Amino acid sequence: MFYTREQIQRLEKYRKTFETAIHSGFARNVGSIALKEIEEVYDEAFGSHYSYNSGCSVCVLQFIKRVGEPFLKEAEKYKKQEEQEKKLQENNFPPDVEVKDGTITFNFERAEAEMEALKTNNTEPPKTNKRTRKKKVEEDGNNG
Repeated sequence: MFYTREQIQRLEKYRKTFETAIHSGFARNVGSIALKEIEEVYDEAFGSHYSYNSGCSVCVLQFIKRVGEPFLKEAEKYKKQEEQEKKLQENNFPPDVEVKDGTITFNFERAEAEMEALKTNNTEPPKTNKRTRKKKVEEDGNNG
């Protein structure tokens, strides 16, 4: 990945400029403030400075294309990721399942406690935290 979510958000306002430059081959009305912000994001993302003549329209177009192509790809990836996360959250996952940045995280302590409750036929599973988990391990260690 080239750009972080924050960088994608900063560049989002220039989406039309990137799309026009890439698909139509020209960049129109790109102001100096916009170019400066795009340069800052580029420098952060790639760790190097791209030198070009801001008075040369062809140079500006090449720079906009250079920044815009990976931006459009990354923005599309993030958009798909957010849609998937939203769909997963809409499926009413239990509170011990968290979906973030395309990763599903399970709270295994809670799941283990629920399994234990099912084994002992308790109707309501106990709530656990790290202390009760450690205590349970210590008790098991003393018995064995």
